[in-house]
Amino acid sequence: MPSSSDDVWQVLSTARSIRRFTDEPVDDATLERCLQAATWAPNGANAQLWRFVVLDAPEQRAAVAQAARIALRSIESIYGMSRPDDSDQSRAARNNRATYELHDRAGEYTSVLFTAFKNDFSSEFLQGGSIYPAVQNFYLAARAQGLGACLTSWASYEGGQTIRESVGIPDEWFLAGHIVVGWPRGRHGPVRRRPLTDVVFRNRWNTEHADITFGRGARPRG
Repeated sequence: MPSSSDDVWQVLSTARSIRRFTDEPVDDATLERCLQAATWAPNGANAQLWRFVVLDAPEQRAAVAQAARIALRSIESIYGMSRPDDSDQSRAARNNRATYELHDRAGEYTSVLFTAFKNDFSSEFLQGGSIYPAVQNFYLAARAQGLGACLTSWASYEGGQTIRESVGIPDEWFLAGHIVVGWPRGRHGPVRRRPLTDVVFRNRWNTEHADITFGRGARPRG
């Protein structure tokens, strides 16, 4: 297995988003281990109000590709992105090329949609605490096995309805997350993150370090 690891600290510190993949398909056994890890996540009252949908058939991949095109328009606007010139070899240009490649080839990849049931006693935001740990477990299990993974926004924006209709998901289930998986063309990590002094406060709010910008290390989701 390429770049696989059983060291939890290595997995956590090198699980960066992978946006370029080889043409080798993800085998069922490897994907199932990721899905099994997702089911081990903590969730409210152990109700397990989640369902995970593997998207790998032609119709569903086509829907994912359409959702990716829709999302890209918003991403370009939000982040001021455009396709870089071939001559531009800066880090930003290399990163943007990977993002565009992910969207351009979205219909070629296997991906997983994470859904959660809308209950009557809490908001979707609050219910996120019972589905996003499953998303993270899946993501880390993928990294541990040497897979590449990228959490995308394709099930958001208007593209979410395209995916919902393609899969046949009832309205009482909300689309909580979407991950593309594949064998990476490149390497994992290390991740680039702000230092703890920027993001951890003790007892009192730190206004100086609370300012939000799209600065160091900020990258759009797929």
